[in-house]
Amino acid sequence: MIRIPAISPDNLIVSHSTEAGYPPVDKEIIRTVLGDAAGAVLSADDSLRLLDAIGIARDKALVATTIAEAKSAAIEIGYPVNMRSIDVHEPDRSETIEDITDENTMRLEFKRLMQSSDVSGVTMSASMAGARAYFGIRSRAKYGHLIICAAYPAQNNKPSEFVACTMPVTREGATEAFRLVKGDLQLSEVLFTDTLRRLSALAAAAPQIDSMDITPVVASAQSVVAIEASVSLK
Repeated sequence: MIRIPAISPDNLIVSHSTEAGYPPVDKEIIRTVLGDAAGAVLSADDSLRLLDAIGIARDKALVATTIAEAKSAAIEIGYPVNMRSIDVHEPDRSETIEDITDENTMRLEFKRLMQSSDVSGVTMSASMAGARAYFGIRSRAKYGHLIICAAYPAQNNKPSEFVACTMPVTREGATEAFRLVKGDLQLSEVLFTDTLRRLSALAAAAPQIDSMDITPVVASAQSVVAIEASVSLK
């Protein structure tokens, strides 16, 4: 789970609305995924199914547990590819290697990622140009659910500053959050704010969510595409 710094008035957008007019989400799929959950942490597949249910675009990704599977996945996806280790016990410690352009490098990195006993496999996905973004949900006693976002250059490993919005996230609140995190990055305001509001709709439909991290997210002036997601339940 991504560590979110303490929330303060400087990075908190308080909603003064009781009705946000959320974008449509598939509540039936949300109920099915959460109702079938076997534990407090959703599987990677179920976490991604929630993204599908709320209409957040995600990249085509394949999981490889052997060199042969990794080679096949890289061919199907097409180079360059990104590789991300799947850490069974501590997902936030997963490592990502981006822009791998050839099979030899892919093989070497796959073997290195699989050396840890906590790694169960490697997620293979297409490399995409753009900045990076983070979206998440946190349940806090003081605020209820917070919808959190960040944006940062692709060369950085993770965001350093976050903005949190109380529920419900309105168009005005999402726009304010976007302007606070955008900086000099070339990002789509429409897609970024829509993502925040869809996460707010998810939190409203699924109050049992304790935390959700969508990272990395590739964001540009034309798209916002999620690569991985993780969800913990109360």
